[in-house]
Amino acid sequence: MASVSIVDLLSSSPDFTLLVRVLQRTGLIPVLNMARNVTFFAPSDQVLKKLPTDVDIPTLLQYLIITDPIVAANLTEEEAVYFSYLRAPAAPDVPLPLRVQHLPPSQPSRADDVGMQLVIGSGAARVVKHDWVADNGVIQIVDALVPLPDTLCDTVARSAYTGDRQLFSQLFVKHPMICFLLQHAQDTATLLVPVDSAFDVLNDVELSYLMLNAGHDDRLRFIGNHFLYSSVYRQNDTLGLGTNVPSMSGAMVNIRKSKRAIIFNGNVEAIESDIVLQNGVIHTLPALLTPWSFFEFTPRKYLYGLKATQFADELLFHKYESVLDDTHRVQTIFAPVDIVGSDTPVSTKSLQYHFTDSLIDGLDESIVLPSRLSLQSLGGRHQHIRVTTNKYGDVLVNGKAKVLRAPLRIGKTAIIPIDRALDLPPPLVFAMGSILEARTSLQMLQSLGLLDSEGVKGWTVFAPDDAAWENLGSVAKFIQGSPEAAKEVVCSLMFTEPIYSYDFNSADAVDYETATGTRVSIKTDDSKASISFRMGTSESVVPLKSVDVLFDGGVIHTISSIPIPDSVKITPRQLLEAEHITAFVELLETASLAKDVIADDSQYVILAPLDADLAVANITTATVDLTTQMGLHILRRRSIQGNSFLSDRSIYDTLVSGVCMTVISNLSDDMYELRITSHPSVTSVQPVRVLSRGVTTSGSEIYVIDRVIPIAAIIPDKIPTWWRAHGVLVGLGASGGILAMVLVGMFWFMIIYRGGRNSRRRQSSNGSDKGFVRFRRSFSGSGRSIIINANGSDEEEDDDDDDDAIGENTPFLRRAASGRLGSRVNIEDFGDVDEDAEEVELPSRSNKHSSV
Repeated sequence: MASVSIVDLLSSSPDFTLLVRVLQRTGLIPVLNMARNVTFFAPSDQVLKKLPTDVDIPTLLQYLIITDPIVAANLTEEEAVYFSYLRAPAAPDVPLPLRVQHLPPSQPSRADDVGMQLVIGSGAARVVKHDWVADNGVIQIVDALVPLPDTLCDTVARSAYTGDRQLFSQLFVKHPMICFLLQHAQDTATLLVPVDSAFDVLNDVELSYLMLNAGHDDRLRFIGNHFLYSSVYRQNDTLGLGTNVPSMSGAMVNIRKSKRAIIFNGNVEAIESDIVLQNGVIHTLPALLTPWSFFEFTPRKYLYGLKATQFADELLFHKYESVLDDTHRVQTIFAPVDIVGSDTPVSTKSLQYHFTDSLIDGLDESIVLPSRLSLQSLGGRHQHIRVTTNKYGDVLVNGKAKVLRAPLRIGKTAIIPIDRALDLPPPLVFAMGSILEARTSLQMLQSLGLLDSEGVKGWTVFAPDDAAWENLGSVAKFIQGSPEAAKEVVCSLMFTEPIYSYDFNSADAVDYETATGTRVSIKTDDSKASISFRMGTSESVVPLKSVDVLFDGGVIHTISSIPIPDSVKITPRQLLEAEHITAFVELLETASLAKDVIADDSQYVILAPLDADLAVANITTATVDLTTQMGLHILRRRSIQGNSFLSDRSIYDTLVSGVCMTVISNLSDDMYELRITSHPSVTSVQPVRVLSRGVTTSGSEIYVIDRVIPIAAIIPDKIPTWWRAHGVLVGLGASGGILAMVLVGMFWFMIIYRGGRNSRRRQSSNGSDKGFVRFRRSFSGSGRSIIINANGSDEEEDDDDDDDAIGENTPFLRRAASGRLGSRVNIEDFGDVDEDAEEVELPSRSNKHSSV
């Protein structure tokens, strides 16, 4: 019986007429006739007719000729890789692989009767008729041609931007030399590609380091461990019992086959196997083949990963390798990252200032810690670094450099990235100038010549803030006006060694030497919110404000109260002189009170008016009762020592016998009401504004007030007792009587006025005088009326001017006028009148006319 070849079967079917013609033209008929035990995945004429004209059909048909017989009914593997007659352009000596898979049961609609699907590279063709067996092979009818797969390097490059293999692909493409060597060798390779989630074992800094030029060597070693110099497919017979394959980096990779996948190094099972390519194969992995320790991360690598490249390069230039590569050294590095415009430390001194020999795990609270930099300006001690948090929640180092993230740990080293290099602390004058609330202390240090950095080496300055000086009132004015006192006070708050906040001890007081050579004991409360100074026999507890403000020769702490050392004696006379109170002192001396009241050991409360107020009140040395007047301004406490006069509301006796005083209310910040009692029934309230205040060493309180307390405040009113009880009723009665008298007077005035008018009228009617009116030639708006005035009065009506209102032959005195003075009458009531007449005589009452 004659044999039937693959070509014979194709020629016998009208569905493959065009295919056979193409095989003839491309010279593939002899290849198929001479082949033995091959598989041809044959497209029908309908498939060929749909292809674009630019498709290389001969090459694609050759790719579909497989060197092994594939019978669908005999397939036992879910997938397998076979080799075609076509040689790969990228590896001419290696046949191009073709991947064949069973269609998953979840997609039965795409399967033929045996559930088979052809998959290759990025395209897929489906078997529509299977197992057409010829004597020299098998024909599988497919519904599409299969495009040639890409090269390994092209596939990886595309994966760098899409899919779940981006991270490894981005690392791989940074080494184009690998692809160059692979292409030059015209050989195949296996690439083991971890998916992106496999890189979760690395933090963002470690991954960043591998992506940078600084990570070149580690990156190449890492890729080399995932790159094999031969193609390894799942169905290779040698993989059954496991085999070791050398990687590009020289490390051996153990490979064995499981029922469904390939397992690498014993426990990494491939997610997807046999992604075939022209010159190799890819297997995707769920984990890295290298452990985390493979990378041997160090502080140096972390610096590069943080993009603190300039800082790291400077450290290497200054021979800091041992510090940067030692993971067992306890240290914290403040690393300025590469930001455009930021400064990079270049000197050894400034580089050392970025290191501290302590480990910082968190930045939840403000801290101050010594750096690795020791300075002569600190007496050979280490300069410190201060970490604080501002009101916006930003963590700042030395008040300027912003911390960009939490500390990173690598071994026993912590790295804190900051946005700029650390500046060394400035001289004392600039450090004090940065404390806005301590300008007064700065001015005093300047005036005393204490800002010289050469004279301040390793010191601590407790600087009172402006409010502390203001609260001292007159005492501050005295101190600022006395260089000796100022130096004693300021120098008693300057210590000859640096004392940082972590040195504050709440359990036991610690003695320190001041700039004056004296010893002062310091102790804080448990919260370190206040600090206690014991200076000789006196102890003062003052609130702490800002702490650990660094300068080149030490540290500054601000306080909101001022302890006065025992060596500074403050007397009443000094405070009064500081306030320029001279007239009051002179009056005290005239009244023979000064010797006792303003003595150095005085404990009186002194209310001292300004000189101008004494002048306004006309209080002079010649004033009568001067002793009494001045005595009202001098008080002494009845009870035991308590709070200040203005705050404890106690009763104070004045130097005037029987007169006492107390504060009854605080009207405002400086305005008070004083109750002065000189008799059980005689009290007065005096408002007083306190302009300044101060306390002497002996406890005397000096208050500068804005007015004189009048002596009238203690003089009883000379008023009978019955008047005090009934004065209001008597006052009301008197007021009523006065009102009645006024009404009676008005009544009589009206009677007299009316009587005078009647008398004149009677005289007019009995005599020969006639009343007359003066009229204007301008009458009323109608021109027919005038105003009646008596006896040539100058009153005239303020009416519209109408000089032509009276004409010739105007009847004027036709009728007598009737009415009162000032009334309006009609001109028709009078007879004819000359138009030039200025006055008209009117008939009297006896002529039957009304009088005018």
